[in-house]
Amino acid sequence: MTMDPGPSDSSSAAGSGSRSQMDITTQEETKDTPVIAKPDIESTPSENKKKKLYHIESDSESQVAAEDQNRNEEVKEQNDDVVMDEQETPSAVQSTLNPSASISKSLVDLEMPPQTPTPHHAHDDAAFSSTASSSSASSSTPSSSIPREDPRPGPDQDQDQDSASTAVQAVPLAEELEQQEEWWELKMTWSGKAFDLKVGGNDMVYDFRHLISQLTGVSPDAQKLINLLPGSKGKLSVEHDAKRFGTLGVKKGAKFIMVGTREEDRFKKKGEVGGEMMDDFDVTYSNANRGLHPADDPRNKRKILEICANIPITVMNEPREGKKLLVLDLDYTIVDTKPLISGALPSMECARPGLHEFLEAVYPHYDIVIWSQTHWRWLESKLVELEMIGSERNYKVSFVADRTTMFPVWTQRNGKPFKHEVKPLAYFWNTFPQWSAKNSIHIDDLSRNFALNPGEGLKIRPYNKAGQAEGLADQELIKLGRYLINIATVEDFTTLDHSKWKKKNQSANL
Repeated sequence: MTMDPGPSDSSSAAGSGSRSQMDITTQEETKDTPVIAKPDIESTPSENKKKKLYHIESDSESQVAAEDQNRNEEVKEQNDDVVMDEQETPSAVQSTLNPSASISKSLVDLEMPPQTPTPHHAHDDAAFSSTASSSSASSSTPSSSIPREDPRPGPDQDQDQDSASTAVQAVPLAEELEQQEEWWELKMTWSGKAFDLKVGGNDMVYDFRHLISQLTGVSPDAQKLINLLPGSKGKLSVEHDAKRFGTLGVKKGAKFIMVGTREEDRFKKKGEVGGEMMDDFDVTYSNANRGLHPADDPRNKRKILEICANIPITVMNEPREGKKLLVLDLDYTIVDTKPLISGALPSMECARPGLHEFLEAVYPHYDIVIWSQTHWRWLESKLVELEMIGSERNYKVSFVADRTTMFPVWTQRNGKPFKHEVKPLAYFWNTFPQWSAKNSIHIDDLSRNFALNPGEGLKIRPYNKAGQAEGLADQELIKLGRYLINIATVEDFTTLDHSKWKKKNQSANL
């Protein structure tokens, strides 16, 4: 979810303005023809030191049955959402007359001073239940004063659009990966200047093209490479981006010429959106996926180290000892981006209802970080307009990360490579070793941003109805605040399954 009008060389990874919603019919058709990636048997070193990672397998009867069951469950959850919304709407619509007062009343019990948590040792998801049970019996636990929701039809009917959305399981690319990575040292000439390039065999062609762009300022689409590829017309295009560089057949030590005209950094007009980021096609990753996990890809590990080395974190408020890490996406998670960019609504009216009350409620337990798919120069001004920084609030934002700390990975969509960007939490963990998977949680409206850290991601439904009755009645941050406060005493977050957070809220009677 991008909203910043960025430079031309980043336009493929981000766009500004509104995001188009995918047609549900199209998504259902995609589900009807799933492609499942299975790992192949590892080859011997004599086979060019490579391991075949995935092959494409046709649906078996059991796979089809499993897919049908998953779709039936999603349909049930979506139907449950309709029932829930019908029950919530009467009281919620009243808030349209005075939304600020209504939200403040709903969240008033969430605002509490820091407390000393009751000693608690988490071993599995039962930790959540035990914490919730003790909270109902004692006012000393963090969640004891959290207001309860309106009665619900049943424990399985509170999944909302975030859990029952159209995200599909990620299907890895069918590709080969070098187990003992080789490196190519190349010499490039452009406009009479010589450049030395070093490229890893596991790097994607995308990485190679963007390395040239960083060195020369020539956008990838404008690059023509002469004498690089055997039998090639000299141009690597976006169709090659999902290929590993080591599979191209480039000779080591090769010399080549790059022809292309540099384009000065330029901004797109507000509302002008790059085609790729308009797409809300979402994919879900799991630690249980077979084959190579994105976090274990040597290329991705190298990307994280490069980001840590080249983009230091600018701390606005020092992290506090003993606090957990809460990473919040900005765009369509805590703010409706479209009217914020276009100016159709005042900035404060674009914020998700209860934003400041939510942040004040969780601040005693978490250090807050904002991670947005936009450039800092734009992000900072919007955070000021939203009064999240530079204002007298009972919370502080520790630091902010922008889209320069993200990088793309690939999965499959309809049998073709699909590129999307990711937010690696290791960027924070490498700088602040007190944080790890055990005490970090990442909130976003797109599961694909969790690709490298699926266990730490919590998906909520997008907020894109600012200024409308449905938007004014939004209660997502109220529910999320209760969950975060309730798990604040859990010592190890890796024992939790955040994908069921609303069901846990309900089972705990929060």
